Amino acid sequence: MQQITSSKKYQNGIKVFWADAGKNVNDFFSFEELVDQKINALDLLNNPRIYMINVAGHKIESSVAKCGYSTKTCEDEIVITRLFDAPRDLVWRAWTEPEYVMQWWGPKDYTSPSCTIDLRVGGTYLFCMRSPEGKDFWSTGIYREIEKPGRIVCTDSFADEKGNVVPATYYGMSPDFPAAMLLTLTFEVQAGRTQLTLRHAGIPAGEMRDLTRAGWNESLDKLAGVLGQAVYKKRSET
Repeated sequence: MQQITSSKKYQNGIKVFWADAGKNVNDFFSFEELVDQKINALDLLNNPRIYMINVAGHKIESSVAKCGYSTKTCEDEIVITRLFDAPRDLVWRAWTEPEYVMQWWGPKDYTSPSCTIDLRVGGTYLFCMRSPEGKDFWSTGIYREIEKPGRIVCTDSFADEKGNVVPATYYGMSPDFPAAMLLTLTFEVQAGRTQLTLRHAGIPAGEMRDLTRAGWNESLDKLAGVLGQAVYKKRSET
């Protein structure tokens, strides 16, 4: 099995690409073949890295199914899926408006004293989370894709308070972290609720990946509380 790295749409199907022995190779799948293999063509185009290809068998398999759906780690990627009892536009705002982000950003017992967002392709963000001991951790990134209200793709890097990218060692973390990781968020409507799928690629294996996954889950727990309060307030006002 090889991990698919990218994909391209054609009139009658999708070509997928992967690396084999340092060489870029590809294979073509018609839409009929994808249907027979129970592969969602749109997801294959938008999120090719969650799929694997059985080259000899000419088959594509989802690594989501292999690793479990709600929380999993595949290759260098953390994937978390959460269902929020809130409309999609509100969940989108909670990720893109500083006054919301500052209410939930960071693990349990962390606060977020600062947040700036330039929500456009090529724009940047700068988030700060403060530990219970008072230490600030800054992160920044560049928005690569914005499809309101369904999808955000951005880079993710450690930063100083001015937004300059710094290595992970700046905060006493592993030098194995790349200078820029990739964060992909998708927001889908599910029977009046919102399903968020978070993919964080580039996390080193081992303890740091486990800590990052735990931190995301604690942050998303806080987000659920913020959304619940916002929904309750809106209902009370109507």
